[in-house]
Amino acid sequence: MKRYELNEGEVASIPAVEWSSDLALEIHARYPKELDFSFPSPLNGHCYQLRSRGYVGVAPLGNDMALEINPKISSSLLLPIFEYAYRLPKFSDDLHPGSIGEVYEFWVELLARRVLQQIKKGLYRDYEERDGRSPWVRGRLIPDKEGLSPYPYTSYSEQTPDVVENRILANTLHGLRYFAFKQEHVRSMVRRARWALSDLNYRNIEARDCLALEYHRLNHDYRSMHALCYPLLEQRSPGWDLALRNGGEWPAYILHMPTLFEQFCAGYIAEKLPGVIRLETQYRTHLRGSEGLYFRLDMVLFSSGEAKPLAVIDAKYKSGRQPQESDIQQVVAYAVQLGINRAFLLYPDAEIKERIKVGPVSVQALGFDLGAKNLDLAGRDVIKVLEEELSS
Repeated sequence: MKRYELNEGEVASIPAVEWSSDLALEIHARYPKELDFSFPSPLNGHCYQLRSRGYVGVAPLGNDMALEINPKISSSLLLPIFEYAYRLPKFSDDLHPGSIGEVYEFWVELLARRVLQQIKKGLYRDYEERDGRSPWVRGRLIPDKEGLSPYPYTSYSEQTPDVVENRILANTLHGLRYFAFKQEHVRSMVRRARWALSDLNYRNIEARDCLALEYHRLNHDYRSMHALCYPLLEQRSPGWDLALRNGGEWPAYILHMPTLFEQFCAGYIAEKLPGVIRLETQYRTHLRGSEGLYFRLDMVLFSSGEAKPLAVIDAKYKSGRQPQESDIQQVVAYAVQLGINRAFLLYPDAEIKERIKVGPVSVQALGFDLGAKNLDLAGRDVIKVLEEELSS
């Protein structure tokens, strides 16, 4: 398989002779949200030009080509960022992947290995209510449905592994079956794990199903596996559904970096701030005088046990040496709506550190150094500023 490599924020130029017009139109239609796409012309040297719209990952370009979009930050930081964003256990300390493809392959290998270990240990089972006719009586006999059949109609409970805990695993592995893995042992492990779950109903599973489960003594082992499944399910591109239907396309696994950065900031701050501070994400506040309009805020800080907010935080996955006016206007509007005078802007650049006063609202712009080798060291300054501002 031929791979075109592209760095986030850069433009990839592919000579027009390498692609047919039909293939180019198909790619353009498949990734309208993920890619800026320009067709050949004298202005671009008769090349197809592709540029990511904030997405990174591996996307198929037909059956024998793929586009690998690497993030502008170090790929080795993606795993610890995932750990904070999705509240995963630490497993990346000794790993240093060099590309987004290696990140995914490690992630998938870890999931497949844990699924195979769970199968060897024994899948979680639960009782399911069933009814129907059978040659023998089991459970509860239902006389009203006897009819003319010689077999009794009964209602009974049967233990089955076809439950949502296992369906999440089966659905995730099914979506990976045609993924263009570079390492054959990863492909083989995914194939084995998927085959072992092939009798389960893998359809009608979505990422939010991973968040709706309640874990207890019998299904506790599934918590970490579902945490690994959630990002894979959440990051599927629209092209995955097409791949599922026709069975002949490699699905794209791509993620939106601005969303991941926001989730990472929320997870990091929630873990590192003192216990007296409570963080709420995607906080909705209705605008006074309107029934249907509301603001949705990235993060809002509260004193533990109190309803009145302390500060609003907005994460912006943008580069530059100073905050943009539109970002300041947005976060000031949020603060005014909540009736507070503290607001923070978080950027993925350590050089940004600026305080701006807009009326009664103080806006502190901070840079989270995603170029650092250690995220914990990079985030100490951010947490220190938050603590100092909230205690003053």
